[in-house]
Amino acid sequence: MTTDFTTLFEFLPIGAYRSLPDGAQLRANPALVRLNGYGSEAEMLAAVRDIAHEWYVDPARRADFRARLEAEGKIVGFESEVYRHRTRERIWVSENAHVVRDAQGAVRFYEGTVEEITERVRARHALQLSEARLQQLVALIPGVVYRVAIDADGRARYTFVSQGVRALYGIEPEQALADGTALTRRRHPDDVAYISALTQDAVARGLPLVGETRVVLDDGSEKWVQVLSTAAPSEHGDRVRVGLLFDITAHKRAEEALRANSELWKRALESSGDGVWDWHVQAGVEVLSPACRALYGYAEGELPDTPDALDDRTHPDDVPAMHQARDEHFAGRTPAYLNEHRVRCKDGQWKWILSRGIVIARDAEGRPLRMIGTHTDVTAARQAEALRHERDRAAAASLAQSQFLSRVSHELRTPLNAILGFAQLLDLEPGDGERQRGWTRHVLDSGRHLLALVDDVLDLSSVQTGQLPVARETVALAPVVQEALVMLVASAAEAGIALQVDASVAAAPNVRADRRRVMQIVSNLLSNAIKYNRRGGWVRVRARAVEGQVELDVADDGPGLDAAQRASLFQPFERVGAQGGPVPGTGLGLALSRQLAEAMSGSLDVHSEPGRGAVFSLRLPAA
Repeated sequence: MTTDFTTLFEFLPIGAYRSLPDGAQLRANPALVRLNGYGSEAEMLAAVRDIAHEWYVDPARRADFRARLEAEGKIVGFESEVYRHRTRERIWVSENAHVVRDAQGAVRFYEGTVEEITERVRARHALQLSEARLQQLVALIPGVVYRVAIDADGRARYTFVSQGVRALYGIEPEQALADGTALTRRRHPDDVAYISALTQDAVARGLPLVGETRVVLDDGSEKWVQVLSTAAPSEHGDRVRVGLLFDITAHKRAEEALRANSELWKRALESSGDGVWDWHVQAGVEVLSPACRALYGYAEGELPDTPDALDDRTHPDDVPAMHQARDEHFAGRTPAYLNEHRVRCKDGQWKWILSRGIVIARDAEGRPLRMIGTHTDVTAARQAEALRHERDRAAAASLAQSQFLSRVSHELRTPLNAILGFAQLLDLEPGDGERQRGWTRHVLDSGRHLLALVDDVLDLSSVQTGQLPVARETVALAPVVQEALVMLVASAAEAGIALQVDASVAAAPNVRADRRRVMQIVSNLLSNAIKYNRRGGWVRVRARAVEGQVELDVADDGPGLDAAQRASLFQPFERVGAQGGPVPGTGLGLALSRQLAEAMSGSLDVHSEPGRGAVFSLRLPAA
C-alpha cells in the first residue's frame, strides 16, 4: 500500500521545500512561495539561484545549516534572519529539515519546513532588552534586590538575587539562589527571634515589612541591614515576596556616636545642677533626666516620657508666652528657645523655671526632629526681684509721703486761716444776726473741708503702709450705688446733670469687698463725674461680670482727658488742670480710690479721650 503526501505538501500552513545541498530549489509548497513574495512555485524556483547569499542575511548561516544537518541527519528549530526573496524584507524563520540519502548513503536532497517567527523573535528580543535594562537599574541600587517564594511549610526559595549581595553579604548570587537559608543564616543571634517573628507575621498577613537586623559575615564582622519587602502575586501555591536589603551600618554608627555625644553633653549639664530634657519632636517622646524630675519632686517613673508631662503642669497664665517662644525657635526666627514660666511641683507649690533649649536635628523640610535643653530653678531670683520691687515701692512711698506732708501743710493753712479769721469776727461782734450766721456757715464749711482732707490723708497713708483695715464681706452693688446717688442728687440737680442707672447694676453679681470702702470709691467717682462735667450733661452707671470679677462703670460726657492727663490722674494732689479753679477738691480722691480698690484685690482704671467724656471702671472680685 502506498501513500501520496502531495495533498499534505500543498496544503501545509507553513513553508515546505525540497532542495539540493548547493541550495537549488526542487520543490516549494504554496506557503513557502507566499512567504518569499512570489505568485507561483515556478516563478520562485526560477528566481532562486544562490540561497546562501540571496536568502540568509548572514550567508554563513547556510554553511552552519549544512554542516549540522549532514552531521546529525536532521535539524530542528534552526532560527535565522532571512530576506523575503522577492521584496528583500528582513524576517525571522525557524527551519526543521532532514537529509534524504540513496542506497549507498550519498546525499540526494534536503527536505524541510520553514515557519516565519518574526513577531516571536521581536517579542523575545524586547523581553531580553527589558530584562537587560532592569538588570542595569538593579545594579545601580545600593543594596540587594531579591524575590523569594515561600512554600506552605515556610521554606524559602530565592528566584532572584541581585549582584549587590556580593558586597553586602560576601556571597555570590548563585549561592543565595541555590540555598534558601544562605542569607537568614547570617543574622545576628540576638536578632533572630525578633526579625523572624516580624517576617512571619508580614508573610502570613500579606503586609509590607520594614525592619532592621544585624548580620554576621563569614569573616566575623558585623553589619546593620534594613529589610524592606512586600507581597507579590502567588505562584504555584507559593507565597511570593519582593524586597530590598540596605546596608545601614554607617547610619547606625552615626546614631550611636550622636547618642554618646548627647549623653556626654547631658552629663555635663546635669553636673551643673540643672535638669536636662531630650525631646524627640515628631515621635512625641520627651525624656527627663533624674535631676529634672527631682526638680519638681518626682521620682523615676512618676512622670510619663511625653512633652505634656510638664506642659500640663505649667501655669495657665504662662502657657501662651511659652508656646510663642518655642514656635519662634522652631520656625528659625530665634537661635535658641528661652522662656521663664511657673511649673506646679508634686507638692502643689509653684516654681519659677528658666527653660532653655535648641533644635539639634531637622528633617529635609526644616521641621524639628530633636531638641535638647535644660530647666533651671529661678524661684529665688524671682523672689529677690519681688523684694527689690517692694523696696523700690517703699522708697517711692516714702518720697510721696514727704511730698504729701509738704503739700498738706499748704492745704491745711488756707481753711485754718478762714476758721481763725471768722472766729475772731465772732468774738468781736457777738449776736444772732444774719451776718453772724453766715460767718458761722463759713466756719462750718471750712471745718468740714478740713475734716475731709484730714480723713483722706489718714486713709491714703494707711493704705500705703498696709495698715488700713479692709473687711471681706458680700456686698450688693445696687444699694451702694443708690445710696451714693441719694447723697449727690442735689449737687447733680444744681449742676444740671442727669443721673442714669442702667438695669445691669441691679442684675450685677455681688462682690467680695469692704462695703464702706466701696461706698467711698463710688461716691468719689460720681462726685467727680458731676463736678467735672458740663451743664446739661449726664452721668451713667452700668455693671457687668468679667472673668470672675464685677466691673462697675461710671461714665460722663464731660470734656474728657488727654494722654498726659490720664498718666497723672491717680497721683496724689494731682487735679489735672483744675488747680485754682472754681471746682473744689484736694486731688486725693482718685489716688485713694485706686489704692482702696487694689487693697480689695480689685482695680480702678480710666478710659477717656479729649471731647468724648470719661469712663472710670471699678473692678472687684465676684462673691
